[in-house]
Amino acid sequence: MQTEILNKIFLLNLFELMPPIYSNFLCCLGAIFAGIVVGKEREKAQKAAGLRTFAMVALGSCIFTLTSRLMMGTDGGLVDGARIPAQIVSGVGFLGAGAVFRSGRIVTGLTTAAGIWSTAAVGLVFGLGFFTFGLSVTLMIYVLLSFQSLLEQKHLSIFEWSEFHIHVNQIDGKGPLLLNEITHDWGHKMETLRDLSSHEVQVLKIKLCPDHRPHQRFLSELAAQPFVLKIIKT
Repeated sequence: MQTEILNKIFLLNLFELMPPIYSNFLCCLGAIFAGIVVGKEREKAQKAAGLRTFAMVALGSCIFTLTSRLMMGTDGGLVDGARIPAQIVSGVGFLGAGAVFRSGRIVTGLTTAAGIWSTAAVGLVFGLGFFTFGLSVTLMIYVLLSFQSLLEQKHLSIFEWSEFHIHVNQIDGKGPLLLNEITHDWGHKMETLRDLSSHEVQVLKIKLCPDHRPHQRFLSELAAQPFVLKIIKT
């Protein structure tokens, strides 16, 4: 008996409870909420795809699914109602590929791409009317993304932090800008040492854990850039 009640709550379908004008609107709001929750976490991690991107992906997926239901309800509509939702999977795959960056052996953005793909799936769930199920999956995605950040912070606490000075060629003015973009993509922050700067070389400092593998990859990517003259551990 208890299991049946839980099943009814978890698989609650809005289309069975209220008129389409209200259920469709609530499905869209639920999809937007899911995108905002996941996108806010990605923005907090300073990733390229943020709140608006994830919200639009979830909403678009929901709208495609709702459109499929509407076309099934009209005379002469689609025979197979799964055709439009099936294309969401492949369509979002191209969007997620744009969030993945590769520099040599270093690949970044895979988590963001997976988040976009998962958020599209949540939007599809909302588009089918399963409101409680959609909220539950949204919470799962958020916990997964946040758990990684919390685990990494705890893991970093056991390492010794060191300060690095990065000497950047700023003759053409592009070096510092490109360095800021790479640093932002990796979720780090740098400070400028103005007293060591000249008209040709700009020196920036950053604190990292030399024994932490992601920080090692970040330093390797910086060292491979042509505008980075040298990196000194102080």
